[in-house]
Amino acid sequence: MAHRTLQRASEHLDLVKGSRFHAWVAPIDDEAEAAAALRRARAARPDAHHLAWAWRLGDLLRWSDDGEPGGTAGRPMLEVVLKRDLDRVVVTVARVFGGVKLGAGGLARAYAGAVARALDAATVVEVPDLRMFTAHTPFADADTLLRLLADPAVTHAPPAFTADGVHVGGSVLAAAADELEQRAREATRGRVRWTWADAADVPAADQRK
Repeated sequence: MAHRTLQRASEHLDLVKGSRFHAWVAPIDDEAEAAAALRRARAARPDAHHLAWAWRLGDLLRWSDDGEPGGTAGRPMLEVVLKRDLDRVVVTVARVFGGVKLGAGGLARAYAGAVARALDAATVVEVPDLRMFTAHTPFADADTLLRLLADPAVTHAPPAFTADGVHVGGSVLAAAADELEQRAREATRGRVRWTWADAADVPAADQRK
């Protein structure tokens, strides 16, 4: 399993009947990074009359027309992201009004078109879906656990030794997570304790490295 996202930020400027539509698109890790991206976009274009935006994080979709007529900006921008099957992406368009009204259809085409052309200039990458884990085992099973974690599907930090055993944190390809846990259960008679995080909790920036 994998998802499609952007390797890095990209931008594009359109001029439509005197109005400037400055689009900026970028990969994001979570809602906090989406909010930070919007703050940067506003700071970069203080002259904008509207800053419409949209973002997607898995099944979580958000958008705003920022004062434009309802349905003419944020949603058309989001539709471009969805049609291209992109995830963990934020798109913004700052509009500097040029004095000519474009009408609802014209606005929707302008906002969506600016986003589409910014995405055309970006590099799309396919990132494997991961699951984060923390595994804890008694000392007697430490070598067994570390052998299992040597699997190519697994990336993990150095083990941490505590008074009651060994802790190891890392990530595994989502498709291999159940098998890894089952193998550890069989090899240690269930003595390994696992804590799992959802794939959406894995920072996208880490996955793109």
